[in-house]
Amino acid sequence: MKKIIDRTFTAIENLCKILMIVQILSVSIVVIGRQVFGRTPVWGEELTLFSMVWASLLGASVLLKNDGHIAVTVLDTYLPKKAIKALDLLSYLFLGFYAVIMVIYGLKLVELTGLNMMPALKIKSSWLYGAMPVSAVLMVIILLEKIYLLFKGKDYKF
Repeated sequence: MKKIIDRTFTAIENLCKILMIVQILSVSIVVIGRQVFGRTPVWGEELTLFSMVWASLLGASVLLKNDGHIAVTVLDTYLPKKAIKALDLLSYLFLGFYAVIMVIYGLKLVELTGLNMMPALKIKSSWLYGAMPVSAVLMVIILLEKIYLLFKGKDYKF
């Protein structure tokens, strides 16, 4: 199971890199079009927004997997190992609660925007907002893995 999760998140990380490249290219095209030609492509800003939203939210789940988020660890040198584990578990549970709320309301948002269109890209707006529940489900998967490893006693980062 760990191999599947690791491969999935490697693919997601690569997708985030591609989305960042798309974002950089589309912003460059918009800026060059505006400054040099006095006209911008109609799809430029929407493509930038789309790639930024997906890269940001998917990137948040990749950071959670790699323990890349900011963490307060000042007490870790003073607390016993069991207390640190309890605090880690508490933080995972809070993050999990937040991720479940993101899934629920993200799905509602996708449903709400299902009839709207992004005029330049000619896709439904729900594709843009779909990043929220997708990234939240990924976060839940990672948090479940972290909780499992915490109880299994494997060496974990934090």
